[in-house]
Amino acid sequence: MNKITKYLNQHINGQVFDRPSILHAYSRDKSVVEITPRLVAIPYDTDDIKFLMRFSNDIAEKNFKLPVTVRGAGQSKTGACLGEGMIISTEKLNRIEEVDESGRLVRVQAGVTLEKLNAVLAAYHLCLPVKASEKETIGGLISTFPTDPYAKKYGSIFYFVERLEAVLSNGDLIQTVSYTPHGLKLAEKSDNFEGKIYQKVDELVTSNSDLIENLASGVHSRAGYPMISQVKKNDQHTFDLLPLFFGAEGTLGVITEVILRVEPILRSGKHVLATFPGLDKANEYMKKIAKLEPVTLDVFDSRIFKIAAKHGKYLGLLEPLIDQGYYVLAEFNDSFFSSNKKIRQALGIGANAASITAENNVNSDDFKEIYTLVESYLNDENSMERPSLVDEFYITGDGLVKFAEKVKTIEKVLDQELPIFGSYATSIYSVRPDFDLSDVSERKRAMQFLRYFSKVVKECGGSFTGGRSEGRVKGLVSTPELTKREQTLYADLKRIFDPNDYLNPETKLGATFADVVRHLRTSENQGLK
Repeated sequence: MNKITKYLNQHINGQVFDRPSILHAYSRDKSVVEITPRLVAIPYDTDDIKFLMRFSNDIAEKNFKLPVTVRGAGQSKTGACLGEGMIISTEKLNRIEEVDESGRLVRVQAGVTLEKLNAVLAAYHLCLPVKASEKETIGGLISTFPTDPYAKKYGSIFYFVERLEAVLSNGDLIQTVSYTPHGLKLAEKSDNFEGKIYQKVDELVTSNSDLIENLASGVHSRAGYPMISQVKKNDQHTFDLLPLFFGAEGTLGVITEVILRVEPILRSGKHVLATFPGLDKANEYMKKIAKLEPVTLDVFDSRIFKIAAKHGKYLGLLEPLIDQGYYVLAEFNDSFFSSNKKIRQALGIGANAASITAENNVNSDDFKEIYTLVESYLNDENSMERPSLVDEFYITGDGLVKFAEKVKTIEKVLDQELPIFGSYATSIYSVRPDFDLSDVSERKRAMQFLRYFSKVVKECGGSFTGGRSEGRVKGLVSTPELTKREQTLYADLKRIFDPNDYLNPETKLGATFADVVRHLRTSENQGLK
């Protein structure tokens, strides 16, 4: 590795490291997995990435595998940005290249964080209406494709990406284009790698049109490459490779630059908090509130706030509202008069709730603290650890009550509390089990829990990968659930873009229990969970 490091450093503007302390710093993300890479590359520009990819592809052709994994801010909860080969970090590709205020477009490098982007856009009274960790990079949001809490009203990150630039596995640069049939024919005639990709993807999509149509109307899932259903739009007579990169987790290429469509800065929202002793009543209330089109509609098991209270975190003027049950928080950010009207309607709908409170000038700060209390729960010092093992699964409103009943059975088996929290608006929920990953038997229990929990989600009509792409961890259970034909379709697509199979090969379809168990963390993650 030392010789490779020297060689690469002689040919790129950025840096390549093989120093153990640096490798260790890139060995973890937000998941339960820890993998120490052989090299960490921090490119300064697109040319650096092109060289790194050409080098890796060349040696892969000679059967010397140096797998490449792309890493943004290391926020993956499924081990998608970890690898045993070379990590390519986009942290230095963090420039906002251009803002078109009148056209509401912005061109950014893939390593720009959501926090930095919205801070710059605020000067133009614009924003990217995606609710995620401020540390998330734009490239990371595309690669992991989360269903964020704003998605029901504004659409996910998918609806704001106009075009992207990516370095392919052979080192060539591609810019996605929405082609007409005539334009596609011309692109396919090109004798380079890009032309072959267009030709083969077109053939793949055409020969599997019936399967792809079923995927588009099937269970809400981010496993595999489900956005293949958006590549060829017969109604619009267009063909675009752009959708394939959503949820691809760096397995098709390295995203380097993105053109985003942005929106006027969002109005500050007003909230209504209602409590219910049981989830059935809370579910009925949320079903009605959803028709008012709140920007967010979240539900929390009250046990979350009880645990937060042990650390001195309280709901202030909103406390105490209920001893046990569920808290439902709706947020409206329409115009002043429209929001007030919807809040009055929400109060009327919740007349039978155990308690219901609207945000006002007196209690406004306490409403803002609700998510701080959830963070306190996730970082409970009395817990062994609450790893993000089964975060962000999809459960429909009709299946939520049934799911909660089944979770009670799991709680008895594990002898621990598993309070549910998440977004009713998007049907994405999370549960944080309590496992001590430093203990061998606990790690074994964690893997057993992963398998069983995914079955419970499926039994309730949900999808284990509904919230974002699967990565290593969720791929263990999502890949076997794919039909043989689906697996073949996705494997063929990966092979088209990466014929030498060196781009993040052990994520998505390549995840195995033996590999994940071998790389399970044996100590607690540092920082906020």
